Amino acid sequence: MKRSIRSIWGILLLSLLAGSACLLGSSRPGPLVYEGPYRVDLAVGEGLPGTDVRYLGVGPQGARVRLEGQETIRLAGDSLEAEAQPHPTLTVRYTLRIYSYDERALHAIGTARVEIQEAQPRMGPLPEKAAVRFTAPVTYRVPRDGVIPGTSIVYRGKEDDRARLEGLPGYPYRKIGDSILWTGQVHPMVHLNATFRVVLIEDSWLTVAGTVEVWLSGL
Repeated sequence: MKRSIRSIWGILLLSLLAGSACLLGSSRPGPLVYEGPYRVDLAVGEGLPGTDVRYLGVGPQGARVRLEGQETIRLAGDSLEAEAQPHPTLTVRYTLRIYSYDERALHAIGTARVEIQEAQPRMGPLPEKAAVRFTAPVTYRVPRDGVIPGTSIVYRGKEDDRARLEGLPGYPYRKIGDSILWTGQVHPMVHLNATFRVVLIEDSWLTVAGTVEVWLSGL
């Protein structure tokens, strides 16, 4: 079973990494969208964060789950999907599959997707805990004087073979292959912990790729 879970997790991550290329150019104004592998372990009586989906325990035919206000039976391999809008500018979408359950808990794996409208990034520490936490792959092509999405980092152009950045404490320059780290809040309910690598430096554009750890609280 553990080997099977690892295989599913690997497939999910590879699919998301391949899909992250479509984020090129997403530095244009618009919602921030993050999607990544997500696993949840629901104890009996516990719900999927921010939704009315709840694990009710084991019945004669399978797992008893409440979906959209009604009880239903779910088996291993069945879908477990839900959407939550805990804030007018925040949407959370779960696309999961149940892989096991017993008298104590139900276990599901898949992806979580977060869409943030009107993001306002500011640097700061992460919260002590989060109701939902996952890591999403991202790739961005940022114009000169543009902001890396989800951060307060501004690309100010190329100097020799280095990118000059603004909005970071300390040393402002990065070469191809160098890391860029940013931690902060982008929404009253969302914190990010981003790790980028510089992929390409051009006079008018900076390309970065990496991962963003998404922390959701208050669900």
